[in-house]
Amino acid sequence: MKKLSFILTTLCLFFVSCSNDRIDNSDAKENDMQQLEKMYQEIVTLSKVNSETCTDSKDWDFTAIGAKACGGPEKFIVYSKKINTAEFLAKVKTYTDARVAFNVKWNIFSTCDIVSPPAGVGCVDGKPTLLRNTAF
Repeated sequence: MKKLSFILTTLCLFFVSCSNDRIDNSDAKENDMQQLEKMYQEIVTLSKVNSETCTDSKDWDFTAIGAKACGGPEKFIVYSKKINTAEFLAKVKTYTDARVAFNVKWNIFSTCDIVSPPAGVGCVDGKPTLLRNTAF
């Protein structure tokens, strides 16, 4: 009888510790996601896309940002050419590298479709807007 209660106690402790690992992993993944979101919001703020009026599309450019698990960028982001573009693009690269690491660490899957680069940037109602290539 003592052996049976020892075995049951051991099994219970094993299952409790396994469920705690899943909770810890879930918390760690959520924390990683929050860090990525914080980095992304900082990039959006630096881009001036929401704070500067677009009157001349030549003052704006775009770059790929993020990384899909299958490869390639998640999307493209518009930024003002009036900012420190070297610093901005370095932050975009840091974010993209962090996204790649996140995808690998958490075994993330994604669609493998290719995000087509925009045709350019235009000013629509005072906002910089990515122009899509309509030839396809």
